[in-house]
Amino acid sequence: MNTKKLLFACSVLALCGGKIIGQTTDDNFDKKFRFGLRITPQPTWFSTSDKNITAKGTKFGFGFGLNMEFKFSKVACLLTGIGGDFEGGKYTYKNTPGTYQVYYELDETGEFIKPVNGLNLPSNAITKTTNTGYLVKERTYKTTYVTIPVILKLSTSEYNGLKYFGMFGGEIAFRAKALATDSYYESYTYGKDTTAAVVTSGGSMEKLNLGGTKGDALGGAFRAGLNVGAGAEYRLGGTTSVFVNINYFRSFTNALRSESDYLVYKTTVSGKDKSYNFIKQNLIYNAIRINIGLMF
Repeated sequence: MNTKKLLFACSVLALCGGKIIGQTTDDNFDKKFRFGLRITPQPTWFSTSDKNITAKGTKFGFGFGLNMEFKFSKVACLLTGIGGDFEGGKYTYKNTPGTYQVYYELDETGEFIKPVNGLNLPSNAITKTTNTGYLVKERTYKTTYVTIPVILKLSTSEYNGLKYFGMFGGEIAFRAKALATDSYYESYTYGKDTTAAVVTSGGSMEKLNLGGTKGDALGGAFRAGLNVGAGAEYRLGGTTSVFVNINYFRSFTNALRSESDYLVYKTTVSGKDKSYNFIKQNLIYNAIRINIGLMF
């Protein structure tokens, strides 16, 4: 009799223990804090409202990062983290001889030369021996950003290990690196003992540093934008799950200075001299981000 009671008690405890373990696993899957890793293939491109710039084409980028989730309820959590995103874009400058042509100059070390004396510069004000000037045609950017998302994530209940979610929020980022490949219609140089420029036909220049030691040629290194999307998460076992989501990102902030410190456009004044003015700039980053990762 005692043996039967003992066996019965052990069976009840085993069943209760199994139920508790199962509940613990589910609770851990939906625990208050989770972290994970992501990789992010992403096509990126520019859009612009500037009539003198034409956004052109999509570049393929890539990203990676650490995700962190802070759960508010069974359906809502805050998604944040930190990552690195490698992005790019391409555009052309308007080129109308006598009306609008974009130039810049580099010194012998490859750094941008900042024009002096304000606007409406005389024709020889931005020229100097050992400098090289360029009449720009097209530019392709490659940038690296440190990104921090701040997103509200809303999830369904779990069904057979699978749940779906939607995401809405923003993202802040700080640019760590910016390089460009330029194509140009012509370049010109000045010899030490001459006043006339030696003009060379068009070509291209790679790995142009847009954040050099003499000043950031791009402009504001801070970026803020919209980040929205949807996806699904599947529990592999225990607290580990795999997720996939597709997000649309659009920057709120200009990728460039609204007025360049280095690029000027040249127009004819009364058929005589040339007038140099700093160009206006407006470029907005866009991306489709395909996030693939694991949560633990």
